[in-house]
Amino acid sequence: MFDNNPDLIQDPQLAPWVKIAPLVLIHDGGGTIFSYHCLGNIDRPLYGISNPHYHSGATWEGGLPEMARHYAKLIKSVIPRGKLIIGGWSLGGLLSLEVARILVDDPSINLLGIIMIDSVYPRSLPSPVLPITQHVVEWSPYTRQETREKVTHCFAESSKMVRKWSLPNWGDEDSAAEDVHALRTATTSTGNAGPPPVILLRAEEAVPVNGDGVSRVDGYRDDRLLGWGNYRPDLITDVFDIPGHHFNIFVSDEHLGVVTGKIRKACRDLEMMAINDGLI
Repeated sequence: MFDNNPDLIQDPQLAPWVKIAPLVLIHDGGGTIFSYHCLGNIDRPLYGISNPHYHSGATWEGGLPEMARHYAKLIKSVIPRGKLIIGGWSLGGLLSLEVARILVDDPSINLLGIIMIDSVYPRSLPSPVLPITQHVVEWSPYTRQETREKVTHCFAESSKMVRKWSLPNWGDEDSAAEDVHALRTATTSTGNAGPPPVILLRAEEAVPVNGDGVSRVDGYRDDRLLGWGNYRPDLITDVFDIPGHHFNIFVSDEHLGVVTGKIRKACRDLEMMAINDGLI
C-alpha cells in the first residue's frame, strides 16, 4: 500500500496558466489503487484513494456513506477548491456517487462529473436467467499471502456494505430528469443539483465461468447502461466500450492503452460539457 492517501499518481508539469480539473479515482472492492498506477498518461493530475482500513481490517460501521464522508474529506485535503472529476473501478464508481452527493453541496468545489469504470448497478435482476457464480480471484504467483488475505477481507466487507446500501437521493426525484441540460443549468438558481454527469466505461466481454452460470458483475452485461437506468434514467451521460471483462481491464498492455485513452477522453468530455453548460 502507499503511504499517502490520497496518493498522487500522476503530476504532469503543466504551464501555470493551464487550469485543468484533477481526477481522483477511488479504490475497487479489494481496497487498493495498484491498478490506477498501471494507467498511461492522462494529461492531468491523478490521485488515488485507497481503503484506510486495508491494513487494520476494521469495519466501516456506517457503510458506504461513512466511507464517502471520510473520502470527501481526503479529497478536500489535497483539492480544497476548484474543478474536480472523481470516479473509480467497480466499487470505486459506487463510492463516487456517494462522494458526489456530498461535494455537490460544497460551494468551494466544482464537481464536473464522475467516471465509472465498469461499475454495475448493485441491485440484482428480479429474475436472473442464469444462476449467479461466485468469482474466484486468480492471484499472481508473486502475490504475498498477507496481501491475499487483506484483499479478500476487503472484498467481503465491501460486498456486505453494498448489499445494505441505499443509493443516494438528489432532491430532484419528483421532478424527473428528462432534460439533463436544463437540470444542470438550473442548479445555480435552485440549489437542487441532481447528480453530476456520469460517463460509464463498460467492459465488452462477460467474465468466463464454469458451467451455465454468470458472474455477479455480468447480470446487466447486455444492458448498455449496466442497469443504471433502474436508478435514474438520466444518470449516464455517455458510455465508452473498453476491451476485456470486469476483472482483466487493467491486466494487459493492450487493455491499459485503451482504458487510458477512454479515461483521458471522458475527462475532456466532462470539461467540455461544463463549458457548454456555463458551469466553468
